[in-house]
Amino acid sequence: MYSRFTHIFFKKKIGKIKLLRPLFKATKIFCIIALAIYIPMTAIAYISNERTQTDRYAAVLVSAYAIMGNDHWLPPLALLGSYPSWTLYFNSKGLKTEYFLSATSDDLKRVIQDDKYQSVVLVGHGSYNHWRATDYNVSIFDVKRLAGKYSKKEGEWFQLSCATRDFSDIQLGEQVMKSGRSYAYNGEAGTIHFVVDALTPFWIIKADTKRRYDAEI
Repeated sequence: MYSRFTHIFFKKKIGKIKLLRPLFKATKIFCIIALAIYIPMTAIAYISNERTQTDRYAAVLVSAYAIMGNDHWLPPLALLGSYPSWTLYFNSKGLKTEYFLSATSDDLKRVIQDDKYQSVVLVGHGSYNHWRATDYNVSIFDVKRLAGKYSKKEGEWFQLSCATRDFSDIQLGEQVMKSGRSYAYNGEAGTIHFVVDALTPFWIIKADTKRRYDAEI
């Protein structure tokens, strides 16, 4: 199959031009290098997570509401892309990581009410004031209705979604976190923001939040 593909694609179709050969070779080399880095990092992160002695967790909730509404193929990709760096990041904070793929509104409400989860990461569509779970929009009003049913958390809240202010200046996580500060982007956010913050733990979203808080002082 491979030899037939290369014959048709590079010899029969391209002929003497052969412009795609270097691109094909470069792509193959890149993939090999990426896997050579990713696989050991994932193994290190897994071992680190297993050896972290704590009963406190960081909950990572990835919504399946993306392109068509029920995109259950997306959360596993988010897990693969973020697991090594986010797991090592939270382990360094003394927390284990637990992923909720195709997370629902009930998953988020349970995480908010369970004291074992001290940090929260939300991935998916949303705004400054709400997050679109797989099944339902969870807003600041839904969190407010949980008042008295949970203790405020001491970790960090990261919301990887757009952060336009729909109807309030209260960020979704501010009512949940003990410090009152939760991390969100400044306005619109795209795939590049999510990818960078998955590979370099929360670099952009932390910088955006710092600029926002500095401007409000």
